[in-house]
Amino acid sequence: MATALKVILTEDSQAGRAGELVKVRPGFARNYLLPQKLAVLADAYNLHAFEERKATIEADAESKRQKANDAQESLGDDSMVTIEGRSGETGKLFGAITKEKIAEAVTKQLKIEVKKEQIEIKMPIKALGEHPVTIKLAVGTTADILVKVVPEN
Repeated sequence: MATALKVILTEDSQAGRAGELVKVRPGFARNYLLPQKLAVLADAYNLHAFEERKATIEADAESKRQKANDAQESLGDDSMVTIEGRSGETGKLFGAITKEKIAEAVTKQLKIEVKKEQIEIKMPIKALGEHPVTIKLAVGTTADILVKVVPEN
């Protein structure tokens, strides 16, 4: 059984940057990198094809990193989104504020395209008030924002 498998990264991931030839554990490659299309096996055919497309892959990855850094700078430390929620007399919400609602609010209010998979919440948001939320913009690039939950009118 192989202890390491050589793969070519097509996008930035935990294993490294796009365009790198790296050795990873077979399970990590088989269960995560290959199904997510983050890497291809480093066989003779893929190595040859990769050498031809290397410049474009690295340029695309660099533009994604730059876009993530620009978004991180524009969010800054004082970024806040406001979301309305139905609540009772005590300030407890009827349901929770989901990652999808937060992603929609960030896209609408802060004009930064965010998917629900990029949102990280430590605890479910089930009360009125301000709650810290982390957004993963790219591998190694995150931004912290505040989500202010106000009662619906």
